[in-house]
Amino acid sequence: MSWIIRLKARLGARIPHLQRRETPGWFAYGAYGTGEESQTDPAYSRVTNPERFRPLHTAMLAIIDRLESDFDVERAEGFSFDEKLARGLDLARADVRLTPKDPDAAPISVVFTAFPGLRIRFGRWYVEPFPVCGCDACDESAEDEIERLNDMIDDVTAGRFREAIEIPLLSFMGAGWVDTRFWSPDGRRSRHRSRVDRRRGREMSGGRRRLDLNWKPWPRRQLAKRGGPGPGSNFG
Repeated sequence: MSWIIRLKARLGARIPHLQRRETPGWFAYGAYGTGEESQTDPAYSRVTNPERFRPLHTAMLAIIDRLESDFDVERAEGFSFDEKLARGLDLARADVRLTPKDPDAAPISVVFTAFPGLRIRFGRWYVEPFPVCGCDACDESAEDEIERLNDMIDDVTAGRFREAIEIPLLSFMGAGWVDTRFWSPDGRRSRHRSRVDRRRGREMSGGRRRLDLNWKPWPRRQLAKRGGPGPGSNFG
């Protein structure tokens, strides 16, 4: 199923209520589903079996344990770590935040929703839901979403992740842009661009007109702590 989703994304397929701004040549991680029905079809407002996404919680907890074991990170659990991330959501359990000891590596914050699903902040600004929608028309599956989740986390921990914000110099030039990019060794790339109000953009960038966050790879735990050598990494 995942290859169908990726092929549709590459060809520019869209489901109207899930459209994202993209740049040609860049693949979007967001699953757009496989349904071809019109948005007026009842399937867009119907969720027959949300419990099919329950494995996302189990998979995410296992991923968190693995990341904590492999990388030099601080793990924190609790509610209201990231109020904006959890705003308007019914929560199934405490949030989890993983913060690499290297401040130049991107943190990951995870909210477990009662849907059941996930809402994750990668780095400083980028937020991604799993599933993206969950309705019958989009036809997403837990298996595909877990694969997508692993792909994104692999890119973030390997330092293949960049965030940037740019505010036009003059107000008549309009709002600013938040630009996010992921890329993988197999050549797969993802780019997401979204508008941001000038005032909000200035707050996000600390008053700067442009801010680039080229996140570094997560530091691995020391060999003594790991009990043996870990795999090496090369980044271009």
